[in-house]
Amino acid sequence: MSYGKLNIWIRDLNCCPKNVWKVELVVKTCGGEYLVDFNPDVIDKLKEAYPGYGVERGTRNGSCPETTIKITDKNIKHIEVEVPPGCYIVRAWICSGNLWTDRVMVIVGCGEDACVNLIVPPKENCIKDVVIPVGIVARDMHLQPDKVRIATEVLITTGRIQREALLKELTDLTRELKESKAEDAAKYVKAFEFIAKLVKGIRIEKEQK
Repeated sequence: MSYGKLNIWIRDLNCCPKNVWKVELVVKTCGGEYLVDFNPDVIDKLKEAYPGYGVERGTRNGSCPETTIKITDKNIKHIEVEVPPGCYIVRAWICSGNLWTDRVMVIVGCGEDACVNLIVPPKENCIKDVVIPVGIVARDMHLQPDKVRIATEVLITTGRIQREALLKELTDLTRELKESKAEDAAKYVKAFEFIAKLVKGIRIEKEQK
């Protein structure tokens, strides 16, 4: 089989290469199979390509366990991995920012080079991204509104989210969905209204800057 090359870059929000001392790569097919499971010699190949690096199979435990390629060195910003041709989803755990990079989907052809750039988002950015989805899931699970309100308040505070800006976003989303008359719009309208009601009930002494 002719392999392809997957060039993986770690970058910050300004698209600049970011040096890190530890990378735990998660490379799996779009069907969910890990590269290190169906192509275990990838570890030995990386050891040969980067003799000064520590390379081993790893496991990132937590609520969503992942099988990883664990790479350590004092200055990592780019890794080249040989992979069988196919479609892959790539992300990485690093000791910086939000810890997990964004995910990227890439298609690698026989004998071809493909490049992925993994962005390391700040912690606050990720909190902003989950405020509304957390509220939607909480409503779907029929959690007690008081508990959801407390969780929402923590997210607003730690994410330095302006409450009025969040309320405006919820109002705009609700209006847009009501006007769309899309098949699944009603469900989200109810969820957005639920979240807006909670946010209005939160008392924040000083808006985050």
